[in-house]
Amino acid sequence: MEDSKEEFKKKGLGIAAISNDSVDVLRSFSQRKHLRVPLLSDPDSKIIRAFGILNDTVQPGQFGYGIPFPGSYWVDRRGIVVSKFFEEDYRERYAMGTVYTQLFGSPLNTRETVVQNERLTLKYFSTADSAAAGNRLTLIADITLKRKMHVYAPEVRGYKGIEWKLADSPHFSQAPPNYPRARSLYLRAIKETVPVYENTFRIVQDIDLSGNYRQMKQALGDSDLLLIEGELKYQACDDKICYLPQTVPLKWTIRLIEPDRERVPERLRRK
Repeated sequence: MEDSKEEFKKKGLGIAAISNDSVDVLRSFSQRKHLRVPLLSDPDSKIIRAFGILNDTVQPGQFGYGIPFPGSYWVDRRGIVVSKFFEEDYRERYAMGTVYTQLFGSPLNTRETVVQNERLTLKYFSTADSAAAGNRLTLIADITLKRKMHVYAPEVRGYKGIEWKLADSPHFSQAPPNYPRARSLYLRAIKETVPVYENTFRIVQDIDLSGNYRQMKQALGDSDLLLIEGELKYQACDDKICYLPQTVPLKWTIRLIEPDRERVPERLRRK
């Protein structure tokens, strides 16, 4: 959140976090982490209950009772919820870069890779370059085809549709890729109407990092970098020629953020 606040500010939005921790605990954490994002205290979980996000998997009297399900809301000036971002599993949460991209369609200063050839320009990136275990990231590819070019949509029959595919990994789970709606195009050369993409379009895919930082770090050895690999397959055509199918390798590097293991001062701990 701290790294994202300036980008949200440019869109006229502020960022704040709310928890059931006391003011003293939040002040201690904020000072220790040098945060400027407001941390709001809701010690009796009144606001948390009002939003209906009290974690009901923790029973009253047990440690952790009163903690909300992790998620993000976009609330307008009238107090109306415009958008919300929550996971079913309370151990997972959307990275702020993912929230920003879903709201505004552009990355939060993340690394971009650009591939160009005579048929298209491909720009791909992740919504965050650094993430903690349990975060949800979105991998994005923006594709711009040259003039008069098209590629077949995945649902095409009898031709090679575009295909985005990630390699399997024990370090994350992946949702199916999300392709845009195709346009029906009549091609005189083959006398058929087929689903295609033209001009500029975007493919996105969500991944959920493993919730166990220790296991991920052990598997990666001395490195704190998680490599995500995939490929984009397509066949570009113009109004007369279909060119040879192409495969573009895709690669993202995500730095794992170690969880904060430092405890608050003993005098501030819950009894």
